[in-house]
Amino acid sequence: MCPVEPAVANQLEKGYRANECWSQTWDDQLNSAIEVGPEGEEKIIHRLWPNERDSKASAFDASEHMLSTDPYCAARCFYGEAAAEGKVEESDAKPTAATSISKKYPNSQVIYKNCEEAFILKPSLCPSAYYGRRPLTKIKNGACVGVAVVRGFDRKAWNKLYPSKKSTSSTKPQGKTPKHSNSGCGISDACPACKTQDEPEKVSDLCLVVHGIGQKLSERMESFNFTYAVNSFRCEMKRELANDDVRKVLREEFCGVTVLPVNWRANLSFEDGGPRKPGDKDRVGCDYSLNDITQPTIPRVRELISDVMLDIPYYMSGHKHKMIAALIAEANRIYRLWCKNNPGFHKNGRVHLISHSLGSVMALEVLSKQPTTLPAELSWRPNMKHFEFQTTNCFLAGSPCAFFLLLENKALVPRKGIYKPGCECENSSGKEVFGDAGTFGCLAIDNIYNIMHCNDPIAYRLNACVDSRYGACLKQAEVPDSSRSFMTAVTYAMKSAAGMSQNEEISVGEMPRPAAITKMPSQMEMEVHDFTAEEMAEKKFCQLNENGQVDWILGNRPGMLANQYIDMLSAHSSYWNNKDFIRLLCVEIGRRPGKMNTLPNMRARKKSQK
Repeated sequence: MCPVEPAVANQLEKGYRANECWSQTWDDQLNSAIEVGPEGEEKIIHRLWPNERDSKASAFDASEHMLSTDPYCAARCFYGEAAAEGKVEESDAKPTAATSISKKYPNSQVIYKNCEEAFILKPSLCPSAYYGRRPLTKIKNGACVGVAVVRGFDRKAWNKLYPSKKSTSSTKPQGKTPKHSNSGCGISDACPACKTQDEPEKVSDLCLVVHGIGQKLSERMESFNFTYAVNSFRCEMKRELANDDVRKVLREEFCGVTVLPVNWRANLSFEDGGPRKPGDKDRVGCDYSLNDITQPTIPRVRELISDVMLDIPYYMSGHKHKMIAALIAEANRIYRLWCKNNPGFHKNGRVHLISHSLGSVMALEVLSKQPTTLPAELSWRPNMKHFEFQTTNCFLAGSPCAFFLLLENKALVPRKGIYKPGCECENSSGKEVFGDAGTFGCLAIDNIYNIMHCNDPIAYRLNACVDSRYGACLKQAEVPDSSRSFMTAVTYAMKSAAGMSQNEEISVGEMPRPAAITKMPSQMEMEVHDFTAEEMAEKKFCQLNENGQVDWILGNRPGMLANQYIDMLSAHSSYWNNKDFIRLLCVEIGRRPGKMNTLPNMRARKKSQK
């Protein structure tokens, strides 16, 4: 159960009062609509957002309160009766991409079941005599259609009906419950994430997680909601940050990290235009939607394909600018709310991007056009062209960015004007190493990490996009194993007995042991080598990532029952609960910046000469 957005709650309250859903008359209308059929259900449905024609025709009453659609002040209006008695701001200006994104459920309609329950339906779920859809009948029979909304939700009553596992396992005396203390009973059994939630914490790093394809499916299947995955992901990161091995490498000023989801797909619709108007006869375009061209057979499979796979062709079509604008608007909205609740973060905090699948391609597009420097203060008007924050680290998970760079015939190059401690100065290299803002593949970031599951069919390598010849000389880097504790000593002893180097695989926080000195070969094959090109390539990798590489492989550890064809089915969605991936994020976000502060097991290494 989540609270409804203030602007949507205002519209729901207006419809509730207009239809008088608490009266017996409304119950009689619902029963009559069910008896008539789909035609009757079409009469009782209420449009969530009024049409442009209706809003312009209604006269404005100056005596009524004025409600803003801005998310920052709409919440303040919602606290009082102004939300039900006032009017939402009306503007004569034509709707733009920014204003359309701020409206959630723009084309949806509402069915009020009774005085407390309502259901928000998207166009494909609304009553229709042509398609024979009868959502009201399903709702009266106890089914959940669309987004269920409860008016006057009581959290205490909900907890009594559906108590959590923690509350049912232990009975507590009624009355005032004292605050937890470190010396209290049972607090030592709590996980580190629960301990940190009991008391406010200062956060120095903010991670914004950008999802990929498939989030349209969460409107019908709640288990696919990206917010739930990020909530679990946040708790796992807090547990890892409490680990002693991870705390060894954290910088002194590091005081916590928060992970927030960027649900750019939730407020986005590709059919906002609606039917043609009488004055648009000569305009070139179409007056049909996706539902009109979809066959009625195998509906579950077709819905799955349209909700999951069609985001990719949408992005590669004329809707690309709309998707990019949705990502920028949602990320900036979250960042502004975060800065409002955490004063001083805009000056002293750091922001990191974690993008998955198609979201990484969209982040690549935005960061390529991101300015190198940003103003010291946030402007009062939100920016719709680029992020309002400077990105420190960008983590790509299951990313096809390399394929899109190949389509555009572009390379991944470092941005000119970004200073990194421990790396060469840009004046000594010039245009041979650095690129300018606006070039696709030239990102305004400090470090980029491309994390790929070894059996992920969507992920591609990025090393070759920087320099193909130098990238081929590097060893395949693997994400350090976070579960090595007892077996570390056993593995070290076996490698020592076999005469192997002990630096091949070390866990996070473990210091590398010096390798045994081997005898140099008596003869070495000398080849013609272009050291200048190799130095330039090495500088590029160092500027893109302080570890000297951008690719890391996840899960490349053979087992007795491992099957790559079976593993590939879940590889693309397995990043959020992978312990190795979570520990890598904690270490690279929390460590000190600079090439000299990188961990030995994360640095680039060349292939051994034969």
